[in-house]
Amino acid sequence: MSGSADSLAQPEIGRPANDPTQPLMIELQRGRYVRVASNPADGDALPLTLTSSTAVVPSHDLPPAILIFRDGHSEEVRDYTIADGVLYARGDFYTDGYWNKKIDLSVLNLSQTLQTNAARSVRFVLPSSPNEVITRP
Repeated sequence: MSGSADSLAQPEIGRPANDPTQPLMIELQRGRYVRVASNPADGDALPLTLTSSTAVVPSHDLPPAILIFRDGHSEEVRDYTIADGVLYARGDFYTDGYWNKKIDLSVLNLSQTLQTNAARSVRFVLPSSPNEVITRP
């Protein structure tokens, strides 16, 4: 009985690097998400190695989509999500005047919005079903 208790109390030595109990840290660096991995060896300092992960395209590289409202005015948005009949625009407060903006699709002239963006070769997609979510970029 004491042998089984001793085996449980002893820490495992030499765990593999891909052990799911090891911490994982992902950072956004220079517009890309990178995995920061660390593997300590015999009390040495933790060496940091960066491995590339899914690349994120900065939203400023895409031309803005133009939203045409039913009252005739228009707005440009670069980064947005459409879900449940609402367009959630993300902006830069210092250049756009807002961090987040909520726009109901019902206030947009959707046919004119689609035509305007198609004429400018800007991809603007609407959800094809109520449970579909569209994101840009």
